[in-house]
Amino acid sequence: MSPTRVSRTGPAPGGSRLAAGRREDTGGNTRHERAGGNSARPRRGPQPKLRARERIAAERAARKRAEARRRLLVAVASVTVVLAVVVALVAVKLTSTPARLVASESQAPSVVVRQVTTVPAAVLARVSPGQAVTPLQMVKTSGPPLTIGAKPAIVFVSEESCPFCAAERWSVAVALSHFGTWSHLGTTTSSATDVYPNTATLSFRTAHYQSTELTLRTTELADNAGRPLQAQTALDTRLIDAFDVPPYVNSADQSGAVPYFDIANRYVLAGAQYDPQVLAGLSAAQIASQLSNPSSPVAQAVDGSARVIIAAIDQVLHEPQP
Repeated sequence: MSPTRVSRTGPAPGGSRLAAGRREDTGGNTRHERAGGNSARPRRGPQPKLRARERIAAERAARKRAEARRRLLVAVASVTVVLAVVVALVAVKLTSTPARLVASESQAPSVVVRQVTTVPAAVLARVSPGQAVTPLQMVKTSGPPLTIGAKPAIVFVSEESCPFCAAERWSVAVALSHFGTWSHLGTTTSSATDVYPNTATLSFRTAHYQSTELTLRTTELADNAGRPLQAQTALDTRLIDAFDVPPYVNSADQSGAVPYFDIANRYVLAGAQYDPQVLAGLSAAQIASQLSNPSSPVAQAVDGSARVIIAAIDQVLHEPQP
């Protein structure tokens, strides 16, 4: 290196031979001179400080590298955990058995039974049948009425999971209570996964009906979770094959569906008379409590449909016998 770097810390102008002598004595130790001043002690003084600064800088750099590695490892570990969780969830989804719906049915509260089975005739008279969604239809074929035990037979085939069955059950129960006595009625709801989910309704699975004028046969094919409940009878099959087909339903693809309601082979109903939406969000107790109020939408739908059924049954009961 150029010696001018040394002159920055050398003697003042016109310096003595001693100064020159120092340069000669220390000339061979160019490293210390380049780094320090004129004497050996001052020249070595800054070196430990420089090394200390270098060491501190190196330690800081090492800490930064270590921190960077730690953050990278944390990030990689987090991604690995997330991927592991996702893979585990997918594996469980693919290998697990789908959760099964739990059916529910209970005995109808006595107040509900009383309100359903004692709708006054005066209330029914004040309720207009309105425009039925699915009308009760007169059977077009001739022949004697269907009887069981020498009495006109009423046949109702449904499923507890079916919201249209849920709606029509209310009207059937109200109508038939004017010709006989119900006992052991249940309450349930339609399927939670079908249209009009969880429509509150009655259940006929354990119901009994006594009448001096009519014989009732009901079949609940499935519970409200859609599992088989009561087997379809031979009578059910015969009637459905004969009357749950066009022209009593709109098209062939609707054949055999439920609800199916038969009044002595004189009148048939393939569907619900009113839209189940009118019952949406209401409990069985709330529905039953409105049946004697002719101005309520529930009474207009349920009682109006019951009035149609009562009129048809009266026609059968007063039909001239051959």
